[in-house]
Amino acid sequence: MSSPISRQRPNSRYGSARRNGPRNVTAKMLAVGAVLLVLVAIFFAVRYIQQREDNPVDVSLVTQERLDDDLMRVWVDISRPDTSQDSYCIVTALNYAMAEVGRREVPVPAGGDNEQRIAVDVPTRDYPVAGGVYGCSTSIPAHLDVHNPVYTF
Repeated sequence: MSSPISRQRPNSRYGSARRNGPRNVTAKMLAVGAVLLVLVAIFFAVRYIQQREDNPVDVSLVTQERLDDDLMRVWVDISRPDTSQDSYCIVTALNYAMAEVGRREVPVPAGGDNEQRIAVDVPTRDYPVAGGVYGCSTSIPAHLDVHNPVYTF
């Protein structure tokens, strides 16, 4: 009588116990591809974080006041470590659905304090209920007059 341990599985039916064929190469290529994909994702994440931290101008909402059914006054604090550059910020007005119903570009000329509080009147096309800030930049659009800023109507 033969014991079940001494039996060999037929290679023609089950294949050999050791695989050295193309399947092993494919698994290695997939592993290398996955590692490269993770490295590329880490690289772009680091670049994204660095770009967000390099913003030379920062704006934060202080408060808002509805002056009329189509006009919102928004107070913002603008901080910039380098006051020698012209910059601008975008201030918005929102309705009850939190949709943007008004927007105003706020020029900030070079000079002045590192932190400034500015009251901005934002004309709206719907009933405004809240103010907001979109962001800031030092790349001034051609239509914006930075040297003669007007914030209120």
